Amino acid sequence: MGLFSHTNHASPPSQPDGSLSLPSPLPPPASLYAAPPIPADSTVDTTDPLAIAIYYHEANVLEVATYYFSIAAARGHPVGLFMYAMSMRHGWGCQKNEQEAVRLLQKAAETAVMDLNMGLGSSMKGTLKKIATTELTLAIYELAMSFKQGWGVQKSKTTATYYMTIAAQLGDVDAQQELGECYLRGEGVKRDKKMAAKWFREAEKQGAHMVSMQWIWKPKYDP
Repeated sequence: MGLFSHTNHASPPSQPDGSLSLPSPLPPPASLYAAPPIPADSTVDTTDPLAIAIYYHEANVLEVATYYFSIAAARGHPVGLFMYAMSMRHGWGCQKNEQEAVRLLQKAAETAVMDLNMGLGSSMKGTLKKIATTELTLAIYELAMSFKQGWGVQKSKTTATYYMTIAAQLGDVDAQQELGECYLRGEGVKRDKKMAAKWFREAEKQGAHMVSMQWIWKPKYDP
């Protein structure tokens, strides 16, 4: 059974045939040579472009961070692809490109799915599986928001809800709340207060704090 086979939609929105290609890394920015070096006593793995990227991102040296995110993305790392996509969406240290951000998010999701599907039948357990699932969920939730808000793609409530459903089923609390709202308002899906209650309940179980939501626990909304 495929990873997406348990969603409420028969099939994903149409995508181009074949696997999406990995991006090419950005050329080294001039600011790279002026960036403060990583301290010798730091725990950062200076052989890992993703670790370097996160270090500079947290230090707000965004152009250098995005350069290293692009290297990690070019190597097919799901988190690198995700963070490079976010950089492209918001223009963090690079020229803003929402269309490329969506493509990178799709590639991040595709890569994380491959990691998970390979691991499901092998030795991927515990922490590794959790990391892969988290990577996938981040990418899919942001894809949903791209289609909901029209960031780099034409707005589509139906497509947004498709991706939101996957992220919610993977346990993302924000997606669960958003999906509850979709069912409550009938956005991208048929209005269904019982389904709304289901997803709001799932979010509350994970610690989400929602105001005036006592109604979701009424017996008539039980499964």
